[in-house]
Amino acid sequence: MRTRLQQREILVAPGVYDAFSAYRAEVAGFEAIFVSGSALAAAHLARPDIGLLSASETADIAARIADRIGIPMLVDADQGFGNAFAVARTVRMLERAGASAIQIEDQQEVKPADDPLSRPLISQDAMVGKIKAARDALTDADVMISARSDAMATEGFERALERAHAYVEAGADMIFAESLTTRAQMAEFVRQMDGKAPLLHNLLRDTDEVTDAHMAQQIGYSVALFPGTALGAVGAALDRAFADLKSAPELRGGGPKIDRIGADAYLK
Repeated sequence: MRTRLQQREILVAPGVYDAFSAYRAEVAGFEAIFVSGSALAAAHLARPDIGLLSASETADIAARIADRIGIPMLVDADQGFGNAFAVARTVRMLERAGASAIQIEDQQEVKPADDPLSRPLISQDAMVGKIKAARDALTDADVMISARSDAMATEGFERALERAHAYVEAGADMIFAESLTTRAQMAEFVRQMDGKAPLLHNLLRDTDEVTDAHMAQQIGYSVALFPGTALGAVGAALDRAFADLKSAPELRGGGPKIDRIGADAYLK
């Protein structure tokens, strides 16, 4: 992934949730994938992304994915599953599982029970400690640490920028500032970061001004994440297939069989 990020063209990474979706992304020609925490929670627990998956569960899924594909894998490690000591253990697990990059965010490890989708933050110093612990835990210098900040949603743009600079200084290889929703915000963030680290952008909401990877590249971003595309498509397809089966069970399921999408390829 380090080598690929030296190229000028933006790296597009679709969100995946298991070995099958990762394999299909590779077959489609993508150069990297994003093991999305929200996609894992939805696919494996049918729950929202509120920190229910454990580090070991995430590492097990990542290992199965890495066993099937040959392209770089960025793994969402949420908050690192605990304090700095837990982050170090998580990083070692994910590195062994085959991650090319590991993303850690600055949200609190435990969300308020009455508002599990909120984004309360740990202190900047605490996150800096996590990044340093992650960096020290790595044994492969090619594995990258991506630092995500949700400060924009809770503390505003200037604090998001301040945190981003601090995270790079602590050893983060990539920066992901979530909730920048306008071209002006993104362009100013790129200008202020001044090439200190590759920047990631989350293309998730169609209400944002920047809606495609080409626009993000023009602004100066290096990685475009599409965390919900695969899961959304699969959910819609399942709804249709199950509705068809329920209304006409004599069809025995209908729809495309696995041999129509290249069953032989799965045996290679």
